[in-house]
Amino acid sequence: MRRSERRAQLIIIARKLFAEQGYSSISIEEIASAAHVSKPVVYEHFGSKEGIYQVIVDRELTHLRAMLEENIQVDEHPRAILEK
Repeated sequence: MRRSERRAQLIIIARKLFAEQGYSSISIEEIASAAHVSKPVVYEHFGSKEGIYQVIVDRELTHLRAMLEENIQVDEHPRAILEK
């Protein structure tokens, strides 16, 4: 698997685990095990559990911002924009 593919796989797996069990309940070892890689592979890509979590949060915020910007109409009330 190419480096970029492995990184994407780890993000998907970690995101799912964090969503299901919470940040504090998940370890690097569990992420590595779910991805069928060793812990050093996860550390190589993200440095720490906080590192992979930050990547996930940044991606989610970017996605949320894009959705909001896509739905903003200058003449709409802010509440209507958020409800979309």
